[in-house]
Amino acid sequence: MTAAPLPWRVRSSETIVADRWIRLRADECEDAAGRVIAPYYVLEPAEWISLLALTPDGEAVVVEEYRHGAGAVALGTVGGAVEASEQPLDAARRELLEETGHAAAEIVDLGATWANFGNHTNRVHHFLALHCVHLAEQELDEGEAIAVRKRPFDTLGSELEQSYHQLTWYKAREWLSRASA
Repeated sequence: MTAAPLPWRVRSSETIVADRWIRLRADECEDAAGRVIAPYYVLEPAEWISLLALTPDGEAVVVEEYRHGAGAVALGTVGGAVEASEQPLDAARRELLEETGHAAAEIVDLGATWANFGNHTNRVHHFLALHCVHLAEQELDEGEAIAVRKRPFDTLGSELEQSYHQLTWYKAREWLSRASA
């Protein structure tokens, strides 16, 4: 049996980019064997939320928008950054209303996962919003263009292309299965 890996030691760290969207740093690291790994780039984005919204009759409320990294228009869960002054649940409520104009009677915390723990410092907080009703018009940020779509919950998993959106759907499906048992 091999020994468990040990954490690297950070010998130095330099911030490369820091703006309203992201922080990027370059670390010089040393592993347990004394090997230097440099530069090792680490992204320090805000925590994220991913929320799957369901109407009273069980339809999923999702968003369709252009995703520049992939160069694609795609369906996704409601999502966004958690502001420094708010809790993930508050961000989930805010993003649901801003992106879709919907509010939920109940929001279930489905737990958090690392966005990409190889080089990101943040987590994705997954939520299920129940009994969502349309209350207002969207309040989109400058530069956002989001179309609200409704889809059958059961088939939605195959339409989601972002891994953490799919994970939110799977977590919601598991929670709903346990809740109805």
